[in-house]
Amino acid sequence: MKKIETNSENLKDDISAFYDYKIWHYITVNGVDLGDKMEIQYLFKKYGNKEEVVCYFLTMDYEKEIPSIVSIIPSAYLGEGEVVDMFGVKIKEIPKGLLLEEDSCQAPLRKAQ
Repeated sequence: MKKIETNSENLKDDISAFYDYKIWHYITVNGVDLGDKMEIQYLFKKYGNKEEVVCYFLTMDYEKEIPSIVSIIPSAYLGEGEVVDMFGVKIKEIPKGLLLEEDSCQAPLRKAQ
Protein backbone atom coordinates (compact mmCIF):
# COMPACT_ATOMS: atom_id res chain seq x y z
CA MET A 1 0.00 0.00 0.00
CA LYS A 2 1.24 3.44 -0.91
CA LYS A 3 0.55 6.09 1.77
CA ILE A 4 0.44 9.75 0.74
CA GLU A 5 0.29 12.40 3.43
CA THR A 6 -1.86 15.46 2.92
CA ASN A 7 -3.38 18.10 5.20
CA SER A 8 -6.78 19.70 5.69
CA GLU A 9 -5.91 22.64 3.41
CA ASN A 10 -4.89 20.39 0.48
CA LEU A 11 -7.11 17.35 0.99
CA LYS A 12 -9.75 18.17 -1.61
CA ASP A 13 -7.23 19.36 -4.20
CA ASP A 14 -5.05 16.28 -3.70
CA ILE A 15 -7.97 13.82 -3.92
CA SER A 16 -9.46 15.66 -6.89
CA ALA A 17 -6.17 15.61 -8.81
CA PHE A 18 -5.66 11.90 -8.06
CA TYR A 19 -9.13 10.39 -8.34
CA ASP A 20 -10.39 9.12 -11.68
CA TYR A 21 -13.44 6.89 -11.24
CA LYS A 22 -12.45 4.91 -14.35
CA ILE A 23 -9.10 3.96 -12.80
CA TRP A 24 -9.62 3.98 -9.03
CA HIS A 25 -12.25 2.41 -6.80
CA TYR A 26 -12.93 4.43 -3.66
CA ILE A 27 -12.91 1.87 -0.85
CA THR A 28 -13.64 3.81 2.34
CA VAL A 29 -12.46 6.37 4.87
CA ASN A 30 -10.97 5.12 8.15
CA GLY A 31 -10.39 6.84 11.43
CA VAL A 32 -7.40 5.91 13.58
CA ASP A 33 -7.36 7.33 17.10
CA LEU A 34 -3.78 8.28 17.98
CA GLY A 35 -4.70 9.39 21.50
CA ASP A 36 -4.27 13.15 21.34
CA LYS A 37 -4.83 13.35 17.57
CA MET A 38 -6.74 11.55 14.85
CA GLU A 39 -5.52 10.08 11.58
CA ILE A 40 -8.07 10.10 8.75
CA GLN A 41 -7.33 7.70 5.88
CA TYR A 42 -8.96 7.70 2.44
CA LEU A 43 -8.39 4.35 0.68
CA PHE A 44 -8.47 3.61 -3.06
CA LYS A 45 -7.83 0.45 -5.08
CA LYS A 46 -6.87 0.36 -8.73
CA TYR A 47 -9.33 -1.51 -10.93
CA GLY A 48 -7.84 -4.69 -12.34
CA ASN A 49 -4.98 -4.73 -9.83
CA LYS A 50 -6.00 -5.84 -6.35
CA GLU A 51 -2.46 -5.27 -5.09
CA GLU A 52 -2.35 -1.54 -5.89
CA VAL A 53 -3.90 0.36 -2.99
CA VAL A 54 -3.36 4.06 -2.30
CA CYS A 55 -4.07 5.71 1.05
CA TYR A 56 -4.30 9.48 1.38
CA PHE A 57 -4.08 10.40 5.04
CA LEU A 58 -3.97 13.42 7.29
CA THR A 59 -3.46 13.93 10.99
CA MET A 60 -5.78 16.33 12.77
CA ASP A 61 -6.61 17.70 16.19
CA TYR A 62 -10.04 16.64 17.42
CA GLU A 63 -11.19 20.25 17.67
CA LYS A 64 -10.24 21.11 14.08
CA GLU A 65 -12.70 20.73 11.21
CA ILE A 66 -11.59 19.15 7.95
CA PRO A 67 -13.28 19.38 4.56
CA SER A 68 -15.48 16.63 3.17
CA ILE A 69 -14.67 14.91 -0.12
CA VAL A 70 -18.36 14.26 -0.90
CA SER A 71 -18.31 16.82 -3.72
CA ILE A 72 -15.67 14.63 -5.41
CA ILE A 73 -16.89 11.18 -4.32
CA PRO A 74 -20.56 11.25 -3.21
CA SER A 75 -20.41 7.78 -1.63
CA ALA A 76 -17.81 9.09 0.86
CA TYR A 77 -20.77 10.48 2.81
CA LEU A 78 -21.30 7.16 4.58
CA GLY A 79 -17.68 6.71 5.66
CA GLU A 80 -17.28 10.32 6.71
CA GLY A 81 -20.54 10.12 8.67
CA GLU A 82 -19.29 7.03 10.44
CA VAL A 83 -16.02 8.74 11.40
CA VAL A 84 -17.95 11.77 12.71
CA ASP A 85 -20.22 9.60 14.87
CA MET A 86 -17.72 7.01 16.07
CA PHE A 87 -14.80 9.34 16.83
CA GLY A 88 -16.44 12.73 17.33
CA VAL A 89 -14.35 14.49 14.67
CA LYS A 90 -15.66 17.43 12.67
CA ILE A 91 -16.00 17.13 8.91
CA LYS A 92 -17.50 20.11 7.12
CA GLU A 93 -21.06 19.50 5.91
CA ILE A 94 -21.26 16.06 7.57
CA PRO A 95 -23.66 16.21 10.53
CA LYS A 96 -23.62 13.95 13.56
CA GLY A 97 -26.32 11.32 13.75
CA LEU A 98 -25.81 9.05 10.75
CA LEU A 99 -25.29 5.97 12.93
CA LEU A 100 -25.86 7.12 16.51
CA GLU A 101 -28.98 8.50 18.12
CA GLU A 102 -28.65 11.76 20.04
CA ASP A 103 -29.09 10.01 23.41
CA SER A 104 -26.57 7.21 22.71
CA CYS A 105 -22.95 7.06 23.81
CA GLN A 106 -21.11 9.70 21.79
CA ALA A 107 -17.79 8.97 20.02
CA PRO A 108 -17.64 5.36 21.33
CA LEU A 109 -14.42 4.49 19.47
CA ARG A 110 -12.45 7.43 20.80
CA LYS A 111 -9.74 6.44 23.28
CA ALA A 112 -10.10 9.42 25.62
CA GLN A 113 -12.69 12.19 25.90
